[in-house]
Amino acid sequence: MTGQPVSRSYAGATLDYLGARYVGVGREACSYTTQAIQIPMRDGVKLAADFYAPELPDNQVPAGLIMIQCCYGRSAGISFINARIFAARGFQALFVSTRGTYGSGGTFDPGRNEQSDSQDIVVWMRQQPWYHGSFATLGASYLGYSQWALLHDPPADCVAAVIAVGPHDHAWHAWGTGSFRLDRAFWSDMMSRRGDERGSFLSRLANIPGLSFLRSSELEDAVAGLPLEAGLGKYFGDKAPWLFEYLKHPNVEDVYWTSRRHHDALERVKIPILLVSGWYDTFTTQTMHQFRYLHDRGMNVSLVVGPWTHVQASGLYSMPEIMDFFTEHLAKIGKYPHSPARIFITGSEDWRSMPTWPPPTQPTVLYLQGKNGIGSEQPVQDASPASFIFDPLNPTPSIGGNQMSSGGRVDDSAYADRSDVLTFTSEPLSQDLEVLGIPSIHLMHASSPPFADLFVRLSEVDAQGVSHNISDVYRALDPSRDTSQPLRLDLQDCAHRFRVGTRVRLIVAGGSFPMYARSLGTAENRVRSDKTAPQTHTITIAGGVSQLILPVGVTV
Repeated sequence: MTGQPVSRSYAGATLDYLGARYVGVGREACSYTTQAIQIPMRDGVKLAADFYAPELPDNQVPAGLIMIQCCYGRSAGISFINARIFAARGFQALFVSTRGTYGSGGTFDPGRNEQSDSQDIVVWMRQQPWYHGSFATLGASYLGYSQWALLHDPPADCVAAVIAVGPHDHAWHAWGTGSFRLDRAFWSDMMSRRGDERGSFLSRLANIPGLSFLRSSELEDAVAGLPLEAGLGKYFGDKAPWLFEYLKHPNVEDVYWTSRRHHDALERVKIPILLVSGWYDTFTTQTMHQFRYLHDRGMNVSLVVGPWTHVQASGLYSMPEIMDFFTEHLAKIGKYPHSPARIFITGSEDWRSMPTWPPPTQPTVLYLQGKNGIGSEQPVQDASPASFIFDPLNPTPSIGGNQMSSGGRVDDSAYADRSDVLTFTSEPLSQDLEVLGIPSIHLMHASSPPFADLFVRLSEVDAQGVSHNISDVYRALDPSRDTSQPLRLDLQDCAHRFRVGTRVRLIVAGGSFPMYARSLGTAENRVRSDKTAPQTHTITIAGGVSQLILPVGVTV
């Protein structure tokens, strides 16, 4: 069933004008019409979609077709950033609701059906009289994942893709650290409220930094209680069944995750791709991996990374680059004017154009020292070890960082005042230090009992003594590992300039809650048990065996 094309209203034109000014793109080229469409899938399910057609002179063809798949509806706000802004500049846009969401038939099962459904959309699209032989894809977050699902088997007529904060691997995000990523519960709450417009709207607002207070207090209580799975079961009831499948499958290699992992897309894709991320996005690690992999294959891949959270990096601040990218690779009438990597350097607060990421660096070693210090001098052989106790019943809180909400660059000075956290802080720097790439940590670490997690963060302490986060890593430790050897962990990519007078700080804790499901300190399943044991963490410092290795720019 297909509706009649509807011309843009005055209110819609006004919204488009104001929105375009906010995101910083140029003037409109035309108006457009919107047509409601039902797209048949191979199993008989029909997906709801809106087709945006630019109103052009008879002798002018559209600049190109953009395909978008979305599980968050097709309302004014989300359609502006994904469809309307492009239709008003001469592009066609096909905006499709994911199976089981917002008018589309079938059952929503995150990540499972996007690979086959996206192929069916393309088959249908090719049969339409308005199809001109090629298309590009667009979207952020889950909309980005849908693109990777399509590119698992790249269609020959797909010529470009813009993927912002888009994971290609659901398993990696949910269980890649060895602990469960609890933002999956809060996201599932939002998705299970699709029929409740007010509840859905408030859940979406709760994912915006600074508005996490809008989260359901009942859900927060469920996440805080033990056992985790039982508390979530009581809260959700028969809603969000996929969440409980996530909890049942902690092994990322489990067959359950196969249809939700698209590493093959990174190997098979050959089209130009623009990746957009933020240093504080929840999917930054996956985006940086995507860029490295594609760049190493010699693909035409570009990267923009700003000082942004997940929502901010979803296109709000990168629309000029996105428009330039489509102008060259879809419309074929312009040139993408930026270097392959456009990187924001925190600390110096400036943008840098680079031929690749990371740029050439040299490792700089800082040794963990006694009296909570860190510096270039090795500690003496008889330096005392450092230790702390993590209590699962009073877990170390998450402060800022790469969270879906409540994240970003924040004051994390509170960690230094906690007894369950170690902080190692350098003397004020005598010269600038620019860190570009992946910091790593070598810790001579042991825990008792051996069932434990580690959270490690790199922060900067300014001249006023205030600490702000830069990069971190979380890992559920292998209880059978050889503790006579250093534990080696890579932190997340970062680009930060420590200015003269600032100090380097390393933060070590046994948890980050509610970012991750806490370690219970026992051999039992962390999401199904309520038995806990405090964990004593010990870090050996003597002789310089515990180190922070920083990739320092060669020009600094």
